[in-house]
Amino acid sequence: MIPPAYGLRQVARETYTADGVVSYWNAYVAVTQMHGRGDFSEPALGIFVDVPDAEDRVTSRLPALREYQFSLEAPAPPVGSFDAAAAARGRGIFNGRARCARCHDPNRFFTDVNDGTLHAPSETGMDPAYAARTVNGLYRTTPLAGVWQHPPYFHDGSAATLDDVVDHYIDVLSLELTPQQRRDLMEYLKSL
Repeated sequence: MIPPAYGLRQVARETYTADGVVSYWNAYVAVTQMHGRGDFSEPALGIFVDVPDAEDRVTSRLPALREYQFSLEAPAPPVGSFDAAAAARGRGIFNGRARCARCHDPNRFFTDVNDGTLHAPSETGMDPAYAARTVNGLYRTTPLAGVWQHPPYFHDGSAATLDDVVDHYIDVLSLELTPQQRRDLMEYLKSL
């Protein structure tokens, strides 16, 4: 599952696994997955691809691709797609009882990665198999700008809807939310 490529200009370590900046991910995908002619090296994963400079058709394009990706703003939710009064109540649930803001800090682009925080799969109830294939074995908190627009959710696509995401964290964090609080939280997420 590819994370959304918008709203990342102010987010450190843009990839789900925080292995590097978006250019790291772009180089990895271009060279190792799309078989483009370019350099990519990741000793921790045993990946070493080095082509002669004259044949490298990837590396010189990475800065422009990164700037383009950083220029993409998260889309606004469609008019009428959420209940504004419920979303206002949901914001309080997000910041308080549901404890979402502990990691998805609204004052820090809805992530805590800018503070250097990364999470073990067990902290979030995620399958550790994917993280085990990465350099650091951890995940960064996904920013939530435009979250309404990019299902499926989580690094592995295991949550098909925002409802699934909320249910997952209710279980993993043993949250006690009333049905109304859950609905309000959902409306808030749809408003981001």
